[in-house]
Amino acid sequence: GGEECAQKHFRTRLWGSLSMAQTFFSDRECWQRHLSLDPFTGSDPPGVRVRASQGFEAADYFMSTYWVWGKLIENLADVGYDGSNMVMMSYDWRLSFPILEERDGYLTRLRYAIEAYYETTGEKTIIMSHSMGSSLVFYFLRWVTTDKKH
Repeated sequence: GGEECAQKHFRTRLWGSLSMAQTFFSDRECWQRHLSLDPFTGSDPPGVRVRASQGFEAADYFMSTYWVWGKLIENLADVGYDGSNMVMMSYDWRLSFPILEERDGYLTRLRYAIEAYYETTGEKTIIMSHSMGSSLVFYFLRWVTTDKKH
């Protein structure tokens, strides 16, 4: 959701893609307003709703040529991993970790994904992260082991 200037970009990537570069250079102010957060709440500004891409495509390549997770996904596929036994849990990197849970339920969804994998396979779960995702994993591990009743 967003302003009229962004309607033509509905369901396209505003960050990390060639369409992002095109949008940035053709209407920089619109692009910036949609990627900015409310300075008081740290969440979506009024009238704007931008969410992280989902699935393996969310972080396989940056700008279609620089691989982030792409080669690792391909190598894991070579040894038998696929969408039934691995998941990409992309997140909105603009948000603080508490707001990520408050707005998107991200930590809860990550916990459920890990628990569901274990319940259906009986196998341990391996968590891999990159860059700021490593800090998010440490935050998640602390969050998931803290009593939420208080």
